Amino acid sequence: MNSPDKSNDSLTSDTSDFATYIDSIVEKLQSKVNNVNTELDTKFEDMNNRIDKLEQTIHSILQQKEKQQEQPNKESDDTTAEEES
Repeated sequence: MNSPDKSNDSLTSDTSDFATYIDSIVEKLQSKVNNVNTELDTKFEDMNNRIDKLEQTIHSILQQKEKQQEQPNKESDDTTAEEES
């Protein structure tokens, strides 16, 4: 017959093994979550940099466009002033 002490020892051992197994699964999941988090941070940083560069490019293009629009107006003002003289 099994004595109550042996049964309790077996139960304690099984519980301990199960707890160890669960701990290892939790550690693996935590590691995977950390890796995904790092990857997402890297991708978000890359996207942020690309958006910043895009904004700078758009701003530069708009400034060039404004300068181009100002030049014909300035030339036309100069021509009008010469004709009036």
